[in-house]
Amino acid sequence: MGAARSARREGLGRSRGGLSTKVILTAADEDTAIVIEVRPGQDHDAPRLKPLLEATLNRVPEVDEIVGDKGFDGDSQREACVNRDINPNIPSWSNRVEAAPFDAEGYRDRNKVERLFAKAKQFRRFATRYEKHKSMFLGVVYLVFGFLRLRRLSIVNRP
Repeated sequence: MGAARSARREGLGRSRGGLSTKVILTAADEDTAIVIEVRPGQDHDAPRLKPLLEATLNRVPEVDEIVGDKGFDGDSQREACVNRDINPNIPSWSNRVEAAPFDAEGYRDRNKVERLFAKAKQFRRFATRYEKHKSMFLGVVYLVFGFLRLRRLSIVNRP
């Protein structure tokens, strides 16, 4: 059992496909990651919304809307957003008894996060996770997202 706990601490999860890691983040746009977290691949997204929201609010004082996928659907997650005056634009699971309000037009902004991940996966070391230790992989993740942000800034500030 010790090896399983050790793998979990290192952000590794085991499935039929092998070891996997999940990178969860909040982003301002397709080039700017705000808060990044590395979790084992089988972990569920919903419980991470509140801690990510708190960390995001510590870095960005004003957030109007959270756009997330169905993995973040849950009453307590929606309540955490509403309590902070943030609109949770998250589609409901199909088995939800009462569907929550959802703005399909605003949900299109989630594509920006998908584009951010697509850019990050161009870095082989990020896409395949060669690092055994979570701290080392997290360093690679920070480097990748930092590089993407710097590249955006250099394009914007060209004469």
